[in-house]
Amino acid sequence: MPPLVDLIVMVLTWAVALGAIVCLIDAAIRPAQAFPAIDRQTKTFWLIILGLCAVVAFMFSAIGFFGIFASVGVIFYAVDVRPKIKAITGR
Repeated sequence: MPPLVDLIVMVLTWAVALGAIVCLIDAAIRPAQAFPAIDRQTKTFWLIILGLCAVVAFMFSAIGFFGIFASVGVIFYAVDVRPKIKAITGR
């Protein structure tokens, strides 16, 4: 691949990995009762999913098959779950 494409893929991969770590930490500090209150899975479920996303993001490219699944998990938590939990917990 050309160097520019390699750079873009590397930046995307690191962005997904960093996002997974940030979301994992965010899910860890949220109260466990908040997750079922917003009709989402349990806190344990999200910690496992985001932990797997972080591991996959560090092991595979963000534009690969597994990297796309990691990206979807991180984006879903950041866009859907996190704002709802922040709204009910007030933090």
